[in-house]
Amino acid sequence: MFDRLATSMIAAHSTARSAINADTAACQLLVVEDDVTILANLVEYLELQGHQVDVAYDGLAAQHRLAARTYDVVILDLGLPRADGQAVLQYLRNTLGLATPVLVLTARDALSSKLDTLALGADDYLVKPYALAEVAMRVQVLHRRARGTVVSDLLQAGTLCLDRRRREARVQDQVLHLMPRSMQILEALLLDPGRVVTRRALENLLWPDEDVGSDALRGQIHLLRKALSQAGYDGLETVHGVGYRLKCA
Repeated sequence: MFDRLATSMIAAHSTARSAINADTAACQLLVVEDDVTILANLVEYLELQGHQVDVAYDGLAAQHRLAARTYDVVILDLGLPRADGQAVLQYLRNTLGLATPVLVLTARDALSSKLDTLALGADDYLVKPYALAEVAMRVQVLHRRARGTVVSDLLQAGTLCLDRRRREARVQDQVLHLMPRSMQILEALLLDPGRVVTRRALENLLWPDEDVGSDALRGQIHLLRKALSQAGYDGLETVHGVGYRLKCA
């Protein structure tokens, strides 16, 4: 039953996945979670980010998947049936001998649980409830570290650049005077020019604890686009029904 549900869930999101830019450098993820609602939300969000997602609903299924193929990042719950998350982590590290980055998502907030899980080889630990945008960003960070790359303080797309340390954006030599939320949007887009950042990801980034209407993000995009246009940059593109991206050059 679980395998049929996993198959139908992944198929249901194939349309959303195909809407993402074909040039997106996607991660191959394994999400291990026994709560179907939580799992569905994670899968939908991560696939809309351009990632390819496999799922497992219990610890033994997770072990079988880990033995069968290689993943870029594993997202792991601890309270699993048949074998708990710590057992899965030990299997990955000790039995398979793999250094695959592991992000633990769990309701266990005790310090002892965090310390024990990190000692077993987890790379990151996030307590529920969490913002999906934060999960996606932590996945991105773990993947970068695994590849041995670090994002520079200077982000660039064509004539547009952002100095993250100084919080200063420019088009060529012209400084842009941006509001904080416009700066947040610009930074998210410049982390990977050419890649679509979904509307939901931006909404969660700007308003992590609020349920806002579609006009809120549209208004922020309008302000950013206006500032860029006044400086002579027209590379902010709308991908209708999905999100936004910057031209690579």
